[in-house]
Amino acid sequence: MSFGYEPPKQTEAGSWSEVFVMTKVAFSVLMPFVLGLIGLLLLFTIAILLFAQHPALALIPFVPVAGAVYWVLRRERIAHDAEIARLRGD
Repeated sequence: MSFGYEPPKQTEAGSWSEVFVMTKVAFSVLMPFVLGLIGLLLLFTIAILLFAQHPALALIPFVPVAGAVYWVLRRERIAHDAEIARLRGD
C-alpha cells in the first residue's frame, strides 16, 4: 500500500564518479597540511637526534628553514616595493 506515493527513480549514472571526485577534492585539500605536519615531525626528530650527539648540531636542520623564510620575506619585500613604486608612478 503506497497510498498513491511513487518514490522518484534512482539514476545509476554518475553515482560512483561523484564519490571519487569528492574523495579526490578532500585529499587534495588535506594533503598539503598532512605533508607539512609530517615534515615538521621529521625535522624535530632529526633535531633531537642531533642534539643527543652535540647541542650545536641541533641547529643544522633549521638552517634550510631559516634560509627559506629569509628568501620568502626578501621576495615579498621586493614585490611590495615594486608595487608601491608602480602606484606612485615612479
